[in-house]
Order: sequence, then structure tokens, then C-alpha cells
Amino acid sequence: MTTIYFASNRDVLHETSTTSHLFGERFNQLGPQCFRVGEANVDYAGDDPKIDGNWTVGAGKLYPENLQDRNNKPATYGSARLFEGLRKLLKGGDCDVIAYIPGFANTFENSLQRAAALQELYNSEKQRVIVVLFSWPSNGEVAPAWNYFSDREDAEASGLAMGRALLRLVEFLTEMRAVDRETVVQARRIGQVPKPEDLRQCTQRLHLLAHSMGNWAFRHALRKFSDLNGGHIPRVIDCAFLMAADEDNDALQERLKLRRLEELANRTFVYHAANDIALTISDTTKGLPDRLGSDGPKNLDLVSERVFAIDCRKVSETALLDGRHQYYRLRDEVIEDIRLTLDDQPQEDRSGRIVVRPGRSWRLQPR
Repeated sequence: MTTIYFASNRDVLHETSTTSHLFGERFNQLGPQCFRVGEANVDYAGDDPKIDGNWTVGAGKLYPENLQDRNNKPATYGSARLFEGLRKLLKGGDCDVIAYIPGFANTFENSLQRAAALQELYNSEKQRVIVVLFSWPSNGEVAPAWNYFSDREDAEASGLAMGRALLRLVEFLTEMRAVDRETVVQARRIGQVPKPEDLRQCTQRLHLLAHSMGNWAFRHALRKFSDLNGGHIPRVIDCAFLMAADEDNDALQERLKLRRLEELANRTFVYHAANDIALTISDTTKGLPDRLGSDGPKNLDLVSERVFAIDCRKVSETALLDGRHQYYRLRDEVIEDIRLTLDDQPQEDRSGRIVVRPGRSWRLQPR
């Protein structure tokens, strides 16, 4: 059994559920800016974690929100419980966190399955990971075509909720560091050095993974977060993985799009495939040409030197209905490449073969 922690600005159906039918397909009843957090169990029964059908969503629950305290005490949020729970998990072991934003046509339950699969697939002996899901209200339907535009509008509107979630994380980290500074000061006053276990902070890393339309949602999350934080974007993410991004190919060049991601993340990895059928359809039928997930950044020389482009055109093929768009979770070559980056030792693959990554871009080859 796998526990997946999540946040969502979907409409709440149940506070607890034995089948995790916690959310519907529309926005939170208080507005798209409001989100709830919680956890759900996902069971794995099968030979291949890449297959959605091998994952069964089980019991789930939302963390309570105390928004109006009768005794005038500060409001308490479910996000505080989530962050504190993750802090304890990370403090107790060598494990990173990946914040996952899924793309178009995903239900909440399906997104939980994908998150659990990614947690299984991206784990390695050198680096364990915990995947935390943000599920925006995609309705899970591909056809008819208006579902795409409906989801695109919902993804954009969800940017405020994501930005608020990111702000709460930064506030949590800031408060935690302040407490640790005071602990250090107090220890020094009595001639002692605080032990690592006396400090609240851990040394583990936070990463971001956005797939397809999730990148469009994240563009708006980044802008809203900047607005909420007085224009300041602190660097709290190590690796940002932009997978098959349904975003403009100049997004990392433009300040009003994704350029300020260079302030938030240490490194950005753009996985793209020119033969991505889903993005080709986005171009030819929906009037959205020049996708970042098709040919990568428009000009690497005009973006941060910490942006890397990985060409997946030779490893994009999976099942026909996947549209060469799901390689980030279905192709071993891509999974291995992500593991190497997360390991922070990208020198050899699982078989011991030396991997040379030339410069800021490379092409993955089929095995």
C-alpha cells in the first residue's frame, strides 16, 4: 500500500471516503482559489507499475481546516499538518519530495494512480522519493474538443490556488528556519552546539514535475505566487521537470510566462518530442503552435544556463492511444534519465554503463 499526499482545489464531495471519491470535477465551493489537502491509500497489485489498472485507489481523508477560531487564535490549515508530516518523514530518512501537477483529462482518482506509479518508478537505491499531488479540476474527458478548452481555462484559474499553496510552503519553511536560528542562538549562549536532531530543518530536496497542460497551470501559479509574495520568488525547488509541456516554446524566455522559474528552481529539465501526437493535435486543431513539449526551448541561448533540453523523439512511442505523450512514465529510458538526475550522480545508468551528457541538451536512445 502506498500513501499519496495531495492538495486539490476541486469541489469537496466527502471529507472521508473508502474509495477516495473525495472530490468532484468542478472548483471548490468557495472558489477556484481555495484548496484542501489530505492523504489517500493506493494499492498496487500487478507486475507492471506503469499500468494504471494495476493501481487501486482506496480510503482517503481530508485534513480539517480551522478557519475561524472562537478564541481568536490563529487559523490552522490542513497544509500545516501536511508540511509537518512531510518534514518528519524527510527528517527520518534519505527521501526527496516531488510535487506533481498532472495534465489534461485526468480525474482525481486517476491522478492518484499516476502519482503512486511515479513514486514507484522514480525511486532508486540511491534516492528515494515521495510524490505529492496537486489535482486541479480536469474533468477526465478527451472528447468532444470543448473539453480541452474547458480544462485549459480551469488550469489557468487554478494558478491562484497553486500559488497560495506555494506561498504557504514558503511561509512554513521561513518559520521553521526562524525557529532553528533561535535554537542555535540559545545553544551558543550556554556554550553548546545543537545536534541535527534538535533542529526542525532537514537537508532533503523539493522537486517539481509538471506534465502537459500542468505546465500551463504552473505558469499561472508562478505568476500568482509572485503577486502574493510581493514580487519575490525564493529558490525552494531543486529540479523542475517540464514533461511534454503544452506550453509555448518561448515560455522560458518570457517573464510573464515561465522565465521566473529560474528564480524558483536550481535546474530546469525540458523533456520534449517532435513526434508527440497529442501536441501536434493541439497545434493543428486548437490553434496552439510551437509547443515547448514538441521541440524544446525556442532558443537555449536566450534562457538561463541552468535549463536543459532532453530530446525524447526516439523513445516517445508507447500504446497508440497515449499519443507519444506519456513517455515520462512509460518509457524506461526516460525514467532512467530522471532517476540519474534525482540521484544527483548522473555518471552511470542502472547497468553500470557510463552516461555522458553533452552540454545542456542530449537525446535519449532506445535500448
